[in-house]
Amino acid sequence: MAVRLDGLIMRKSFFSGTTGIFSLFFIPYLITIVFNGVESTLVNRKFDMEMILPVIVASQIGETYELETIKAQTIIARSNFCRKIQEQDSFSKVLNEIRNEVKGKSLYLAVSQEKYEKAVTDTEGMVMTWDGELKQVPYHELSAGQTRDGREVFHSEEEDYLKSVQSSVDKESKNYLNSVYINQKILPKELNVKERDSAGYVTELLADGKTLEGESFRKGMGLTSANFTIQNIGNQVRFLCKGRGHGMGFSQYGGNELAKNSNSAEEILAYYFPSMEIQEITEIF
Repeated sequence: MAVRLDGLIMRKSFFSGTTGIFSLFFIPYLITIVFNGVESTLVNRKFDMEMILPVIVASQIGETYELETIKAQTIIARSNFCRKIQEQDSFSKVLNEIRNEVKGKSLYLAVSQEKYEKAVTDTEGMVMTWDGELKQVPYHELSAGQTRDGREVFHSEEEDYLKSVQSSVDKESKNYLNSVYINQKILPKELNVKERDSAGYVTELLADGKTLEGESFRKGMGLTSANFTIQNIGNQVRFLCKGRGHGMGFSQYGGNELAKNSNSAEEILAYYFPSMEIQEITEIF
């Protein structure tokens, strides 16, 4: 079904079905955005979201993943891009955000591999919506065995579209458990888990009597996940973490295992986002 979403338009990518031409034309465009800034790019070129999507997706997921997994990530990336445009109504601001996200990451895969281009062309125009609206579609590398419930995490009905689902296959990953050791001197004297959500992720800690938010703490401490336990070992504190990332939405590892079992990108996304649906944007910005 093709639908219009508040004036957002997708037009057929100039690069559809052109694997060789893709590298020749896309590299200068990409380099201009990443290294020279957005304004100089928009002056000389008409913006085409589909043209820049391959490099966005390449910065979010590696080429070793199954094609259907990369296609699922592409639909997520397109959805989040469109939502930003819809909310900010500014190409320049959104592209600058993307530039900052991509800059410093390897661009080799984006301009040398056909896998990302195929993922974009195969899913052209496809976005995820909730009740016909574009929403933030989160993803992470590896869950702790169950993804998190948006309403529970954010205490808001606005995130009710993010449902918790089982992703127990994630426990089979070699990266499932990660230990981080931090010197006790740089931590509060008393540090204890105060509350966890239903997926086991720490939502609040008590640090010398003060309450800290779990996800902010894990980012500040460089922990791989907020699903952790705390153990004192000598003059160090060991944080044993399960999974990698915030644990909400799409588990790339779990999705990849579904892809290996012949599930399509649409089926993978339907599993991780049971309340959302895939729609097609057919009109131009």
